[in-house]
Amino acid sequence: MENAVEALKMAFAVMVFVMALSVSMISFNKVKATSDLILYTKDETNYLEYQGATGKVAENRIVGLETIIPTLYKYYKENYTVLFRKGDYNAETGEFSNVEYLRVYTTPSLYVTETTKHLPPDRKNYLWGKRDKEKNQSTYDTMMQKKYQPYFQGGYTKVGNQDIFSFDLEEETARHEPWTGNYQKAMENLNRFLSGESYRNPNKKDDEHNVYIDYGKANQLGTGGFIGKYANKKFVETIGEYEYASRQSDNTDDKESGSALGLTKPKKKRIFIFTLINGQNGI
Repeated sequence: MENAVEALKMAFAVMVFVMALSVSMISFNKVKATSDLILYTKDETNYLEYQGATGKVAENRIVGLETIIPTLYKYYKENYTVLFRKGDYNAETGEFSNVEYLRVYTTPSLYVTETTKHLPPDRKNYLWGKRDKEKNQSTYDTMMQKKYQPYFQGGYTKVGNQDIFSFDLEEETARHEPWTGNYQKAMENLNRFLSGESYRNPNKKDDEHNVYIDYGKANQLGTGGFIGKYANKKFVETIGEYEYASRQSDNTDDKESGSALGLTKPKKKRIFIFTLINGQNGI
């Protein structure tokens, strides 16, 4: 009888030991996974996959859609900017000239309310951010001008521009694009953009009248979408970074409102620039 009791005690002890060992291994694996993730994000060489090169991150190279499309699919989750522009490029010197933005689609999002669109700037009711009192324009315009000034010849001075030349989560949120705030919706929009299909506003009733953007129309990208239009075109890829604040202006009507464009501490953000080379057939 005593032997049976001792055997049960030993069996129970072994079971407790095995359970404790299992818990320890699970905890260790979680800590290791977290540690690996942190180390990965700290190592800048892990991001070289975006350009497929082993050289310096900022150097230029000629690419096509095989590079652009994978970069676009990561802009939302990894919170970087993808900028499209066009210009002349000297491959020997690596210099650009006559650079301007490349419109990739036109947003139907309203810049100001219908009732104030004909009023002077100081009386408009802006929907893209607040009113910048100092510059007498929207804080969205101030943000865009500051961000893109270095990337275009003569800078960037547009106001209320519905021509879209970049993919950037902050900009899309400020314009109240219907896919913001949801990864699946954003990817659905990107799929439609690439293939030239209609994107329906997921926040409204789904019927035949609920087409937010028809990327296949001639005034957008045309048949085949972005892929169809630029399938055989060459771009120059440049990778860099810039300072930004998720709320860009200190001149809003309401600094404490928590609006999309208030004041926060500047951070650094990566930017992937794709410059369409002038002189190609169809350009």
